[in-house]
Amino acid sequence: MTQPQTEAYDPMAGTLAALQTSDSFARAQVADPWARDGAQTGPDASPRRGNAGSTVAPMPGVNVTILALDLGTRLGWAVRARDGAVWHGTEAFTPRKSWTPGQRWLRARSFLTDLIVRHQVTVIAYEDVKRHMGTDAAHAYGAFLCIVQMVADSHRATLQPVGVKTIKKFWTGNGNADKDAMKAQATVRGLKPDTDNDADALAILHWAVDQERKA
Repeated sequence: MTQPQTEAYDPMAGTLAALQTSDSFARAQVADPWARDGAQTGPDASPRRGNAGSTVAPMPGVNVTILALDLGTRLGWAVRARDGAVWHGTEAFTPRKSWTPGQRWLRARSFLTDLIVRHQVTVIAYEDVKRHMGTDAAHAYGAFLCIVQMVADSHRATLQPVGVKTIKKFWTGNGNADKDAMKAQATVRGLKPDTDNDADALAILHWAVDQERKA
């Protein structure tokens, strides 16, 4: 996925100036697997993403806009609007030599703020990871979680953490499912994630929708 343009970056404001004039983040709109009958939206024909409409039987809709996140340097995200439209993708925050130490986190904050404001998000669901592969991964996860908590509070969005095994079991039926199994399940459901992070975000979104329906 294309990185935000560095020359449009305003380090004082912590936002991307380009957001005011163009959509610098890829958007893939697909038919909502969890929408009411008649609420599905046709797939985006943009060449940047080739996601097909869902083949999953529609479920009753929910009256909230949900943002689901798989937190990490390659951040998976998925949004479901009240009208049933779904967008999803992966945004990379791999540091560049030209960045100052804080730019990685300012860019992450700008990206998440844009999603929340653009789609009027009211619920943010995210994978609650308790164990990490290494110290760097743990530090990065903590930083991204801090940013999520901050922007959620700023925009009065409700946070919904969910355990890793819970998501894997909910999505695939196996609490120890690997990355390939998560992507395969998304494909079975008529979705086309570009990465395993994207697939995880879609799984979290599906779980969050199910929680709202049960509430």
